[in-house]
Amino acid sequence: MRLLVVLLIFVSGTAKAADIVVHSVLFEPIGNAIMRAFNDAHRPRNLQLKIVRGQTGAMTALYDQELRAGRVSTDIMFLGDPGMFLRLAREDKLTPYCSPNFRDYRPEALSKDCTHVFFTSYYQYIGYNPDLVKPHEVPTSWRDLLDPKWKGRVSLPDPKVGGGHYYFVFSMYKLFGREFFEKAHANNPMMTQSHGTTHNQLMSGERAVGVNISALVRRDGPYPGGKGAPVKEAFPKEGGSLLPIGMAITKNGPNPAGAKVFVDWITSLEGQKSVNRLGHFSLRRDFTSVEGDDLSKIKYHWWNAEELDRHREQWTQEALRLLNGGN
Repeated sequence: MRLLVVLLIFVSGTAKAADIVVHSVLFEPIGNAIMRAFNDAHRPRNLQLKIVRGQTGAMTALYDQELRAGRVSTDIMFLGDPGMFLRLAREDKLTPYCSPNFRDYRPEALSKDCTHVFFTSYYQYIGYNPDLVKPHEVPTSWRDLLDPKWKGRVSLPDPKVGGGHYYFVFSMYKLFGREFFEKAHANNPMMTQSHGTTHNQLMSGERAVGVNISALVRRDGPYPGGKGAPVKEAFPKEGGSLLPIGMAITKNGPNPAGAKVFVDWITSLEGQKSVNRLGHFSLRRDFTSVEGDDLSKIKYHWWNAEELDRHREQWTQEALRLLNGGN
């Protein structure tokens, strides 16, 4: 949080009138690709994009503070929690904008009031180390993580972290109920604080299998554009969660006109090709990724944001208790 505050102070203090400032949860390589593509395309218009990376909770907390102080430093926010957009919209803290490009998107990507749009996503599934998992052992179901052969060799998201970790909790409850977490406890899973931690454990061989995301596996594994590290993806037959990244225009940001230009660009086919690569999937109907993925051929779950929020407290606490051996 402290680092983010310092970065945002720096950005707000140095941004020019034509700058468009975005606070983003996206990994830096993708953020840098977006900045390069946008700035190259809009140099003749004297528009320049600046992206500062942070976490959803920290960014929204700072935004609330800035609104109260009457000095908002960002034009657009990229957030990874659909429920957060619902809250900000209810509190009238977002600026609605309906881009003409929205007609090219899947219905689930759009909000009825145009306060936000989901412009990219990544898949939550099972990752594994191919040096430790034999071909016939590759998981094909979420239930395979409960197999005793993975006892002490599996990593699961810590429920109390929230965000994408809560997506895992919610998905398992919807698919299997509390029984999944009751049985998971017997396998002595390592509870990790981020998908990145699990990802590193798999690559290093510290763990054989675990819950991972496509944005990491495709970036580092033996996939087009990847680095060839020993980490692969397994698609569970029940389907995994599609974790959406949304964006919204802030209220009283420094460059509202520039923000609309950016929304139009990033939701265009040109803009989407700068984002959706290395495990990021577009929600346009005519494009999924630079590598040629087709979202219509991938079994995924798109969970209702209001239902996610409704069960958040109860299912998070119960999953945590069951994983720790409670009743």
